[in-house]
Amino acid sequence: MSTVSGQPYDRLKEIKQFEDSKLGVKGLLDSGITSIPRFFIHPSETLSDLKPTTRLQTYTTIPTIDISDQRSKVVEQVALACRELGFFQIVNHGIALEVVDRIIGAVKGFHEQPAEEKARKEVMEWDGKIKPLGMFLMELLCEGLGLKSEKLEEITCLEGRALVENYYPCWPQPNCTFGNECHIDPGVLTVLLRDHMVVYKLNVVVIVNG
Repeated sequence: MSTVSGQPYDRLKEIKQFEDSKLGVKGLLDSGITSIPRFFIHPSETLSDLKPTTRLQTYTTIPTIDISDQRSKVVEQVALACRELGFFQIVNHGIALEVVDRIIGAVKGFHEQPAEEKARKEVMEWDGKIKPLGMFLMELLCEGLGLKSEKLEEITCLEGRALVENYYPCWPQPNCTFGNECHIDPGVLTVLLRDHMVVYKLNVVVIVNG
C-alpha cells in the first residue's frame, strides 16, 4: 500500500483486478484507454537505467557471426562473444526468411485475434526449424569450451525448450513504462527472434537495433 497525492493506493489490488479481468494489454488498448494503469508506470530512476551513460561501457552493436563459415572460425567467434558479452547475433542460419516472417506474423496475429481462436501451425513449423539450430549453437559453445560437441546434449540440456512470445502494441504514455523488466533468462541458451524495432539492455551493455 502506498500513498499518492494523499490518496491510498493498493498496487497489488489493482494488479489482481487487471489479472481477473482477463483483458490483457491488448484488451486494455482496445477499450480506448488514453493513459496506462498506475501499476504499469515505472519510477523515473528505473526508466533512466535504460538510457546510455558515459560511466558505463556502451556498445551500439553486438558481434554478428556467420555460422555458415568455417567451423573452427565460428567456434572461436562464438567463444569470444560469450566470454566478453554473453550475447551475439547470427546470420546464414539456414532458416528461410519466409519462415521467420510467418512466425512473427503468427505471434502478432495470435495476440490480435479473439481469445477463443488463438494458436496454430506456425508455432509447430518454427519449433521444427529452431530445434536443430539450437543444437548446432550448443555444439559451438561446447567446442569453444574445449569440450566434445555432444556434452550439453549428454547432460540433457537439449531435452526441454520453451517458446516465449512478447507482444508490445502501441501504448499510451510510452515514456512511463517499458515492455520487459530486468530479468535473467532460465536455461543454457536463449535464441531471440526480433522484429525490426527492439532495444535490449544487457547488464551494463546497451544494445540498440532498429
